Amino acid sequence: MNITPNSNNRRISSMRTIHFVTPEDKNAAMTPTSDRDQVMISQEGRDRLEILADKVENQLGAMTKEDFMDMLQQWQNENQPKLEVNPYRSIDPDGSIARKIYFESYLGQLKEMEDTIKCYYADAYEEAVSAPINSLAFISGKYLCDWSDYFDPNIPKQERKWTHHQLWAMLTDSNVALNDPYALASSGGPKTVDEMDEIAKRAVKSKLDELIKEREIKHN
Repeated sequence: MNITPNSNNRRISSMRTIHFVTPEDKNAAMTPTSDRDQVMISQEGRDRLEILADKVENQLGAMTKEDFMDMLQQWQNENQPKLEVNPYRSIDPDGSIARKIYFESYLGQLKEMEDTIKCYYADAYEEAVSAPINSLAFISGKYLCDWSDYFDPNIPKQERKWTHHQLWAMLTDSNVALNDPYALASSGGPKTVDEMDEIAKRAVKSKLDELIKEREIKHN
């Protein structure tokens, strides 16, 4: 299964400032004269799908699962990807089965990472819930405030930040971050967009192969 992008588009680059000089100074070194002598230019935009992948890769650390799912759904609605399913056209002519399995697999991977993260912080969560003070105040004191009586200096600084962030999300019933290097270390670390895409594609192939075998058995 492949998603075919529009090759006429290109990635939008960062903006660049160009300064113009007067004709009298055209042979001299180029120097800006005023704000009006500046223009902003950029390269052509590229395919929406590639932009989506870039956004996910660059922003996953700051995104919740809900944010990612909303963006994924928006992309699907806007682009209606044509997933090539040959040689499976006879059992999935419009690609609807392939699309369904693909997105179920993709979102399933996100849910699996979420469950792994919550399991990893389960003990710390129970400690916060059972703390003698407000749970949110406790985790701030233990993981962020070195002047607090609850502060734990034995936990590396970066790990303390991650623990506080994830516990805060769990205690406030919001979404944990899905690129946690500590919670996901035992399962191979956070998955990249390409890795999740490849797993979802394999899930599609496996399902379509299964449907073909079922049809062959039924006809024999």
